[in-house]
Amino acid sequence: MIQEKLLVKLSLITIVLGLASLYFVSVFAEIEFIELGKICKEDVGKVVRTKGTISKSFLAKDSHTLFLDLEENGKKLSVVMFDVDENQFSKGEEVSVKGEISLYKGKLEIIAKEIKKIR
Repeated sequence: MIQEKLLVKLSLITIVLGLASLYFVSVFAEIEFIELGKICKEDVGKVVRTKGTISKSFLAKDSHTLFLDLEENGKKLSVVMFDVDENQFSKGEEVSVKGEISLYKGKLEIIAKEIKKIR
């Protein structure tokens, strides 16, 4: 009986410490910033943050998919964001993008989780 109580206490302590550790890792883990021009095929699968100026913006209303083309120092990259109801972005705006780098039909793109206007 005493061993069972001790085992329950140790289990609860371990659970609390584990959850606290996960919380602190998630809060303090930073997403890597990569300049748009430095994104390459070796980065596929990474979740990153980058920024650029919108050169093209299109919302496919039937699929609720936003397509942006970003440029920075002569480098272009496509950004795709799903489940978007309204296109709030225009050509010439500077944006910050957080998302996963992927390959689509042999070309690099970012599957965005977050897009924010910088100015």
